[in-house]
Amino acid sequence: MQPLIIDRSQHTVSRKNIAPEALRVLYRLHEAGFTAYLAGGGVRDLLLGRTPKDFDIATSAHPNQVKRLFRNCRLIGRRFRLAHVFFPDIIIEVSTFRAHVPADSAQRVTTKEGMIVRDNVFGTPPEDALRRDFTVNALFYDIADYSLVDYVGGLKDLDARLLRVIGDPRVRFQEDPVRMLRAVRFAASLDFTIEETARQAILDMKEHLAQASRERLHEEMLKIFFCGRAEAVLQGLFDTDLFAVLFPEVAAWLDGAGGEAGRDWMRRALRQVDKWKAAGLRPGESLLWALLFGPYFEARSADPGLANLSRTAARARTAHDQLLNPSHRVQIPRNVARGTADILAAQAVFPRTQGKGPRRFAARHVFKDAFVFFKFSARARGENEELVKWWSDFLGGLRDPAPEPPAPAPEAPQRGGVASPSDETSGTSII
Repeated sequence: MQPLIIDRSQHTVSRKNIAPEALRVLYRLHEAGFTAYLAGGGVRDLLLGRTPKDFDIATSAHPNQVKRLFRNCRLIGRRFRLAHVFFPDIIIEVSTFRAHVPADSAQRVTTKEGMIVRDNVFGTPPEDALRRDFTVNALFYDIADYSLVDYVGGLKDLDARLLRVIGDPRVRFQEDPVRMLRAVRFAASLDFTIEETARQAILDMKEHLAQASRERLHEEMLKIFFCGRAEAVLQGLFDTDLFAVLFPEVAAWLDGAGGEAGRDWMRRALRQVDKWKAAGLRPGESLLWALLFGPYFEARSADPGLANLSRTAARARTAHDQLLNPSHRVQIPRNVARGTADILAAQAVFPRTQGKGPRRFAARHVFKDAFVFFKFSARARGENEELVKWWSDFLGGLRDPAPEPPAPAPEAPQRGGVASPSDETSGTSII
């Protein structure tokens, strides 16, 4: 299989835009006699003029050979062994070229539905390219001569801004249903169009997503939250009905009482998350679920079985129980569900502005995220404007040199780390 090779003089990928740690790994592999390529999304993003999130490397070196070259290396993975090379601020993932494994091979293990469980076989660069999910993710940058290597037509699809599955989309989605979710995320975050055959396959095979592990789907949801285009991804999940597979009870509510108002709330919530992402802020996960599903939790809290609880306590209990609901396909950690419940329970405290209560409340760990939710809800619904102003003024007073500031929360706002941002208008203000 002959690739399309683009000489360095004919493309825009520059070493100055590649992390120096990735270059060190590439050069050492090359100097040791191995083929070493920058691979996948990193190459795609560099060609699009974006800053890559990760710099992954594909090589002819086997995992143990990589480990012998780098003292700061750890091998991970069961289905396919990977090498992680650790640096102070970045981890470079190194994978050995993978081979195609025939369906009848003893080295390939699948579920009865056809989802691949194990196929650990090393291969060649063209085999590795054909095993990747989308053509634009199968491009290689060769450190030996700085050329681009394209086995699958990825450069053409990149120019056309088209997301095309490598191989038969139905077969590839059956092998790994999470690829459908990745297709929607990539298309939205890159502003690409999903190739029509693949789009139809997603519509026809969406129920297969329920076969994926709940833990892996949780990881994918976090990637969606923090991709910078979460609002657009959400709309893609609505359009393909994948959202209904992930969260069937929420989807049923949206199709009924929640209606378009519920969808608008969720879009607005993720639009705010996108603003925070653009500002370099990362809200805690408990706050994300509170923002995304707030009205749904409120609607479900009217269940007669919760009649003995206050409205706020019922909503908090509902949030906890619904986030852990096994009918939803996303495995949300218990501590995250508890955190979301705490945020909603704290909403009842904001009207209490007398005495020492506000100062004590502001010192609680949950306060910062709770106030973010309170402000967001007030703006979305056009209510409690005076309370929001009172608390904002009160917090401004606590920042004066004389009084002690509130104790920092475990999920306090930090640029580049976990954040608890607060201002929906600018997306950059911090409590």
